[in-house]
Amino acid sequence: MRVLVTTWAWRSHFLSLVPLSWAFRAAGHELVVASTASLTPVITAAGLPAVALGKDIDSEVRQMTRWYFEWLTARSAPVTLEDIRDRGTSAVELYRLLADASIDDTLEFARAWKPDIVLYDPTTFVGPLTAAVLDVPAVRHVWGMDYTYRTREFEPQALADICSRIGLAGVETLGTVTVDPCPPSLQIDTGADVVRLPMRFVPYNGPAELRPWQLEAPRRPRIVILASSIAEPLGDGAARALFGAVLRGLAGFDVEVLAIVDDVERVLSAEVAGDVRFLDPTPLHLLLPHCDLVIHQGGGGTAMTALAYGVPQLLLPLAADHTSNAEQLAERGAGRWMYAGSVTPEAITSHVRQLLTDPQYRDQARRLRAEMSAQPSAARVVESLEDLAATRGRR
Repeated sequence: MRVLVTTWAWRSHFLSLVPLSWAFRAAGHELVVASTASLTPVITAAGLPAVALGKDIDSEVRQMTRWYFEWLTARSAPVTLEDIRDRGTSAVELYRLLADASIDDTLEFARAWKPDIVLYDPTTFVGPLTAAVLDVPAVRHVWGMDYTYRTREFEPQALADICSRIGLAGVETLGTVTVDPCPPSLQIDTGADVVRLPMRFVPYNGPAELRPWQLEAPRRPRIVILASSIAEPLGDGAARALFGAVLRGLAGFDVEVLAIVDDVERVLSAEVAGDVRFLDPTPLHLLLPHCDLVIHQGGGGTAMTALAYGVPQLLLPLAADHTSNAEQLAERGAGRWMYAGSVTPEAITSHVRQLLTDPQYRDQARRLRAEMSAQPSAARVVESLEDLAATRGRR
């Protein structure tokens, strides 16, 4: 079987596709990952073959991302689903632009390579578009809680011009089936719209080197902060203020803090106190076996990785999808959250005290871990997708 994997050039969107891609290769299938050239080193570092298709639109992505986060940081409250609805098709405009920049090259490659299945990240519309033109199964792969289902209502109008250009009346962006690694009790309710194929979550946060100290159990509670994650949307001044507030809020606890940062100077505060170890970007799963709390922005990959180790979370979201993740986790009792725009040291102290002293948070996180672990392996999912492709091939 030939499997075409499509993702746009954003590292975290690709990483969630890696374990299933490995399972396809281990089962003897041909697989290639299609994205623009800037993602090729990340794809090949994961041990997967890459094909560079389409053009990188870095300037457009940066412009739209900058505008979006300026809008977020100017707010005094989290973004709601109604706020997203008010934006209409502009809520998915970035993903439409990315599809428009890659669809012609992807179709040309796919017609020559003839995949039996197209596996795609849910914001990479070139995936279902290509599958529809070739009349092969479109396999949507969510990275956790299915936030993108909530923007589906805007997608037909946003993609209408591309569909017309490539000879489609329309496209179902939910695909034929959705591979879903999220624990069912944590997943948002999509009714019968989404045909889900459960899969056990396997953390993959990039290539890594395990260091001896990471195997040692700490003498005190260990808290991991993804400093770059919680500060990423902010300018330097706001990033320092947010990260400084988090560290000051932790200063009164007898804990060990591991702060993962891309650029220490960007987030470092002069008021750092206590036992803080700054780490270069490090795959999160290497740090979690002896971790008691993860503090992060609310990304799906981080949230799922923490759950895979039964670790409670404190989420500090700005973006709408991160807020949605935070609400879901808090509702299930596996974490707490507060809007990043209203973080204070006192609020951090209060949340962390609750998370470290009340056993219900770890208990709930472990229940979700058990639910996650009970789902079928990636190898079993490959078998189901083999059956799907064979059934489609007999039509």
